[in-house]
Amino acid sequence: MLLDTYQEQERYWLITAQGPTGTAGLFAFRGDFTVLAGEYDEAARKRNPPRALLKEAVMLATAEKLQFVAGNFASIDELPEFVARFQGDLAPDCVPVFYVDNIAASAQVQIGANRYVLLKFDDGIVWNNLMEEFYVEKADLKGQNSEDKVLVVAQAAKGHAFKLPEQTLEAVQAAKTTSRREVWGAV
Repeated sequence: MLLDTYQEQERYWLITAQGPTGTAGLFAFRGDFTVLAGEYDEAARKRNPPRALLKEAVMLATAEKLQFVAGNFASIDELPEFVARFQGDLAPDCVPVFYVDNIAASAQVQIGANRYVLLKFDDGIVWNNLMEEFYVEKADLKGQNSEDKVLVVAQAAKGHAFKLPEQTLEAVQAAKTTSRREVWGAV
């Protein structure tokens, strides 16, 4: 199973939810997803933090293919790493939705057989932004477990029409900014 394979590859940096949904054959994941692992530190006997990380990732998968993927990249330069490693795992109708900290403007890009939606990300939480983008109300999620909440959001995303300009990935990368999202943490 695809999500189990990712776990065996130690792709999960942080797990918020992982498991089967109430719909047979569909599995969900929420958390931070390692795209490009950090180097192994022999002295400390542990792996350094990831060099490319899909933060606040939301994934829905069958046993073989990703049906829905969303999350946050700190830099547009992390997207080619994702494409190189996971493009083959995407279902033909999967439209990844990535919030990116350092792009100048939101856009759609075509990479291989899949269209990617890249949204400028200044603040907020990916999950809340997805719910707002796909018109999912809290009442729609009431009584659902974490995995089924992912299913509800992924189903709401199916067929969603993004009214964004189409660009090439190269054009989006060329126009990147130096902005970094302000992260709040424990004080």
